[in-house]
Amino acid sequence: MDEITTELDNLNDEVIGHMNSWVDMLGGGEIGRLVGAALVLLVFFIFKRVLVRGALAILRRIAQQRSESMMGNVLDAFALPLQALFMLLGVYFATEVLTLPEEIDSFAVEAISIASGFCVFWALFRAVEPLGVSLNRLVGRFGAGLGDDLRQFFIRGVKTLIVVIGGVIILENWGIDVSAFLGGLGLAGMAVALAAKDSVANIFGGLTIFADNLYKRGDWIETPHFEGTVEVVGLRATKVRTFAKALVTMPNAQIVDSPVINWSRMTHRRIKMVIGLEYRTTAKQMEVIVDKLRDFLKNDEDVAQTDVAQMVHLSDFGASSINIDLYYFTKTTDWVTWRDIRNRHIIAFKRIVEEEDAAFAFPSQSLYVESMPEIINSPKDDQRSERKIG
Repeated sequence: MDEITTELDNLNDEVIGHMNSWVDMLGGGEIGRLVGAALVLLVFFIFKRVLVRGALAILRRIAQQRSESMMGNVLDAFALPLQALFMLLGVYFATEVLTLPEEIDSFAVEAISIASGFCVFWALFRAVEPLGVSLNRLVGRFGAGLGDDLRQFFIRGVKTLIVVIGGVIILENWGIDVSAFLGGLGLAGMAVALAAKDSVANIFGGLTIFADNLYKRGDWIETPHFEGTVEVVGLRATKVRTFAKALVTMPNAQIVDSPVINWSRMTHRRIKMVIGLEYRTTAKQMEVIVDKLRDFLKNDEDVAQTDVAQMVHLSDFGASSINIDLYYFTKTTDWVTWRDIRNRHIIAFKRIVEEEDAAFAFPSQSLYVESMPEIINSPKDDQRSERKIG
């Protein structure tokens, strides 16, 4: 490392020596140095445009030919910081050509050094998001939605790390003792940890959600607290859009500590139905109806035939009907399609029952009277009757 630093210092001194020689050829003096500094800035400005439109464009074209879109995006991210870095380098050499007071010269060199460091971290910050695309294969194992959430979490974390490291280095270059400040934070670490224990619990809850793949963006989940579609899986909280279109934000720690039903992971969707026949339906009619219902479900292309139960049975004698219990699953899990299938099946079941001259029962009560009380006419009733006749 020391050898590299020495070589760079020697190269710097050599370049500055050549520039001073060219300025002397222009006649020297203040005017000659001003002209030399302007020429240096012009040369670096031209180099900047050649770099962007020349070298970077060629590299970008090569990356596109090889279908490496990530590398092309990284080059695009580096374009602006590299241009700024080249111009800062030109300003540095221009100040070396000029004869500036020592205080101004040292201040200018320090400012250029800090700005150059900022450009380096700026380039890294801009390159994080394109580089995050390279995680697609790794995070793709968790599914599209969860993989995207993991990628965004990685991008935000790396960007935050770059900002923190860059800020520390820039402050150190300004002469601010960051280590003493960090040491002071260490003394208050216990109090901060106690105050932020809920936040830490939520962060670990978010990591648990990612690790166990509980759900991902777009999933329909249900907990004791809410039910809806996941919109954002953050490191601290999960945002769910309920079916009433309200947005619920729930800390991850509370979600992990409660049962979570992920309805989007259903392999099939269930249909439960009870058909009530009138008690006047004969046994022969009931047998035929049950057989036709079973045949209908076996031959329906929307009904799952394997890996799930499919049952049609007479279940019980109800209060006002003889009940047929249907229990089966559809192949689709889409809610709207499932409702269409259920709608079609209800019409088909009604038609099957009607074809056998049977009917659906409805809640009713029958009153049976064994005998009627005798009506005894009283004398008053006789007199009333006589009066009516008369």
